[in-house]
Amino acid sequence: MESARRKNLFPVIYGLPFLAAAGLSILMLITDKNLQTDFGTMSSGYYAHWYAVLAMGVADIVAAALLFVFRSRTTVKLGVVGSGLLTVALLGAIATYQQVGFPSAMDFANYLFGVTYFGGDIRYLYDVLLATDIATFVGGAVGLVLTRETKALASSQEAGTPSSG
Repeated sequence: MESARRKNLFPVIYGLPFLAAAGLSILMLITDKNLQTDFGTMSSGYYAHWYAVLAMGVADIVAAALLFVFRSRTTVKLGVVGSGLLTVALLGAIATYQQVGFPSAMDFANYLFGVTYFGGDIRYLYDVLLATDIATFVGGAVGLVLTRETKALASSQEAGTPSSG
């Protein structure tokens, strides 16, 4: 059982993009003044969107830790669900355009996706974070399908081989 657990490297490999996403979140939190000050309207404290990015970064770190420690299909499934929810949250942030003073969701999406530069240091970081979450979701789902097929194939081959003894 333990040797099978050691051989299952997919959860460990799958955990690496979660660490990358956490790193991107941390970079956004540290560098982006618009994210920290609600586009300059606050002089102290941090804005609610900063805390949302912090929560996403913490979720990514927790997901990676669970994948590294438990190395199971269940933790991969949780990772797929989690990365799917983070993707929805990142896309859903566009609906909060009024909170950050944009006249429309399209204007806020242009800011987030780096099409139009509005200052700050978030340029392209949001794009890369979203792409990482989407890739983690798709990669995990594909990995689950492939490992299920491999496991089924191995089980059917074991059932077909005569026992020695």
